[in-house]
Amino acid sequence: MINKFKSKITSTALLLASQVATVSAQGPGGVTPIATSGTINIPGIVNSIMNWGFGLLVVLAALFMLWAAYMYLTAGAIEGNLDKAKHYILYAVIAIVVGFIAKGIVTVITGLLGT
Repeated sequence: MINKFKSKITSTALLLASQVATVSAQGPGGVTPIATSGTINIPGIVNSIMNWGFGLLVVLAALFMLWAAYMYLTAGAIEGNLDKAKHYILYAVIAIVVGFIAKGIVTVITGLLGT
């Protein structure tokens, strides 16, 4: 099974290497630029990163809440799970609040700067 896994990794690496060689062989005319206007939109990049980070934070917090709910429901079997579940729920709520505050700060600063 390990040999099968190694052969899949090797074939994937070779496929990626051939694609990189193909793209680099095309030269500058074969690759389209990301920023066509010649300027970099830093507020747009920061906003995009914040949106991705906030989305990831919400997904992780939801997963922690689901895990905490499972631990809370099965706490009768293991004594320490009730306290752990309460802590996980508290930490997930704190993470969501901090995420909203961070997103709000970015919105306020971009509104004050007028960008």
